[in-house]
Amino acid sequence: MTTFKIHTAKTAQAPADNLLTATESTLGFVPNLFGVIAESSTALRAFVQLNNLFAQTSFNATSREVIQIAVSVENACNYCVAGHSAFAEMQNVPEAIVESIRNNQAIDDSKLEALNQFTRQVVRKKGFVSDETVQKFLAAGYTQEHVLEVILGICVKIFSNLANNIIGIPLDEQFAQYEWMAGPSQEVV
Repeated sequence: MTTFKIHTAKTAQAPADNLLTATESTLGFVPNLFGVIAESSTALRAFVQLNNLFAQTSFNATSREVIQIAVSVENACNYCVAGHSAFAEMQNVPEAIVESIRNNQAIDDSKLEALNQFTRQVVRKKGFVSDETVQKFLAAGYTQEHVLEVILGICVKIFSNLANNIIGIPLDEQFAQYEWMAGPSQEVV
């Protein structure tokens, strides 16, 4: 595997340096994922902007983390599952919800489970979900706006999932206690 540099604000080119400084200011550290993506200022700008836009959707923090962890589990992204498990805790998402997604188990809350399953189906079927799947999601209390916002969340996560799955980004110490390994059903052959 090719080793990619993990940039800091001091080693990244402008404007990636400023984006890393802002990330550190917000999170208290720069996740290795951001440091690696900073190799391309354009890619980092896009990734940060997509994340910022996803944060502005009608979904609350719990729903956003359901989407992001579900996508990461589906894509067997060890780094992103760990990272979003940590971010979920920071946002007071109940641990039982996070553990259910990480372990491919049903979430006790039926509306969040509908979100989890819809997200997974969109990822698995590359968007070619049946009308019945969409109608089931809508019947759970979601709207057409939510359908599009799930797609946005998937796009954000696929960006980071692909980056990690190609590069093999080292897990940050801040995420270590949330380490996750893909099970046999997620492993890619």
